[in-house]
Amino acid sequence: MSDIFSTKAKLLISILTMLCLILIAYANTLFSPFNFDDQALLQRVAFYNPHVYHQVWPVQYRHLFYLSFSLNHSLSGLDTFSYHLTNILFHFSSSVVVLFIVFKTLNKDNNLGGNTALGLSLTTGILFGLNPLNTEAVTYLSGRASGIGGFFYLLALLFFIMGSERNRKLNIPIFYSLTLLAFGLALISKETTLTFPLAVILYELCFMRNKCWHPFKVRLFFIYLPIFFLTGTLLILSPGLRNIATDWLGKIDTNYALAQAKVLIYALKICLLPINLTFDYDFPAHWLISPSLFPVSIWLIVLLVFIKNFRWISPVAAFSLLWFFITLSPTNSFLPRADLLSERNLYLPSVGLSFLITYIFYGLFYVKAKGSLSKPGTALLVTFILMLGSLLITRNSAYRSNIHLWEDTYKKSPTDLKVLHNLSHFYLEEKRYQKAFLPLLRLSRSAADDFYRAFAHSNLGSIYAQNGKLDQAKKEFQKAIELEPSLPIGYMNLGTYHASRGEFDRARTQFLLARDRYIMFKWGYPMPPDLDFNLARVTLQLKSFSEAEKYINKYLQKVPSSSKGLLLLGKIYQESGKIELSEETYKKIQGGGINSAKAYNNLGILFIKQKKYEKARNAFNASINFYPKISDAHYNLGKLILDSKGDTNLARRHLEFALAYNQSPYLKQEIDRLLEEMLSP
Repeated sequence: MSDIFSTKAKLLISILTMLCLILIAYANTLFSPFNFDDQALLQRVAFYNPHVYHQVWPVQYRHLFYLSFSLNHSLSGLDTFSYHLTNILFHFSSSVVVLFIVFKTLNKDNNLGGNTALGLSLTTGILFGLNPLNTEAVTYLSGRASGIGGFFYLLALLFFIMGSERNRKLNIPIFYSLTLLAFGLALISKETTLTFPLAVILYELCFMRNKCWHPFKVRLFFIYLPIFFLTGTLLILSPGLRNIATDWLGKIDTNYALAQAKVLIYALKICLLPINLTFDYDFPAHWLISPSLFPVSIWLIVLLVFIKNFRWISPVAAFSLLWFFITLSPTNSFLPRADLLSERNLYLPSVGLSFLITYIFYGLFYVKAKGSLSKPGTALLVTFILMLGSLLITRNSAYRSNIHLWEDTYKKSPTDLKVLHNLSHFYLEEKRYQKAFLPLLRLSRSAADDFYRAFAHSNLGSIYAQNGKLDQAKKEFQKAIELEPSLPIGYMNLGTYHASRGEFDRARTQFLLARDRYIMFKWGYPMPPDLDFNLARVTLQLKSFSEAEKYINKYLQKVPSSSKGLLLLGKIYQESGKIELSEETYKKIQGGGINSAKAYNNLGILFIKQKKYEKARNAFNASINFYPKISDAHYNLGKLILDSKGDTNLARRHLEFALAYNQSPYLKQEIDRLLEEMLSP
């Protein structure tokens, strides 16, 4: 009884140790911002269709992944703390499951004591938990699919192991049912977890050779047949998973698979030695055109050795290496992908290599007589763990902003044109136009795909427009459309150009073309709400009030509390003669600031038309209180005071304020006229 308690206590201490180490290592990410695709994902999940992710039927593609984001948004809005904490907790939970998988596996080995098995398990869990390679699955919020899918994948394996233990006769149905449940949850988190049946078979072949396990026929009836039935059922019931599977089968490419031999060598390298990590790996294009036979030969030799000597190879070595290839096969084998290697796809494969490194290390430094590692071995292990932790913290710091992330990526992949595109995009987003100009110019003149060059030309045009070089801006927008006619951004920018010149009919045409392209070509990012806002604004200028009202309502459906949207809607109602609706809309604007000031200025104008002069005066005063530098409100109030023969000195002050805040020649002329009339008898 004391031994059992001692083992449980040690397991608890091990788990708490891992929790502390992981929290310390990832603490600098808890307040990191959204990076790269995170915002687009949030718009898709939280802003546009939040309810679908709470529906169980029909089974949605990556349902659990999207649901977790939807819940985060419901709890904390755009505060990133809860999102990062969720990712970290999933990663910690995966590390704990890894610990138990290794412990359950090694504890069946008669040559190992319980303490040794626990030491190996804890070390494996820590190496996995602190591997800098996993930052993309943990720190990068959109990488959560790998983290959640990986957790349930590992949990399913643990339940399978627990259900297969001979001393758990009564719990077989329970644990095998939990295996199927966890596998199902893994499938609706990330589609690459389809390899789980192969992982179970691998575990069977490597470790279930002694009498500690139930007979194979038990597993055949309770797990293997149900697993394949569940996989088939989910593929039938989930259109998303089914389409992915059929799409995969239609893309099998032998040449690509041969080229992957080099990529796999590199993947092994960064798993074993996680340095010089980057967000986007730039592999030479010729790797896919003319794959070298040398790495292919290496893998063939390794495979033949494994097949011929499988029964004599260490089960841990066989399991670890084959686990690496099985779990990586959906993304790095026969199925072509745009990104040849992504760190988040190495999340599950790294488990096997962590296990292998630990096993080899203990084989070198374990002293059987003492029942523990030697002093040099302990010192080396502690040093290695500290080094991993340091590398992890350093790697996490790259995610502190989009600019830092892509600058870091650009340093490591300077020839990758995709990186150049993303870096320039985030420079523009932060209005660092000077920084963005040279990367965009280089990209526009490069051999990149038309897609990237079109973006570059469009963004160059935006910079030219910012600097008042409108003719150059127009040429760049037109070049973007010429290169990629399906890309909406070129039309949007050209529409903005025409609107700035007062060419509202042309602006409307370009905005509608942009809208059509979003709908027709199903771009991977959602239609920006501002497109509807801009359409509403130009159609108002064209006096097409019903059309303007239609587009501004579309905008407000997406951004319901937008003060600029409510302001424009009130303006549309005002100009179309819907006075009561206009007044009601203006009063909905909350938060103060310039938009509230504009709303109350417009309200004042409405009250003047209704001859409610006192209400008008109060509205203008409210406008000035919201934003003291609003020229229109000062002018309107000054003119109202004069028209009502009020305090001329007060009127003069407001007119002078109006002129101070707006140097328009027309306004100056008008105010000079009013002041002149004031002085005349």
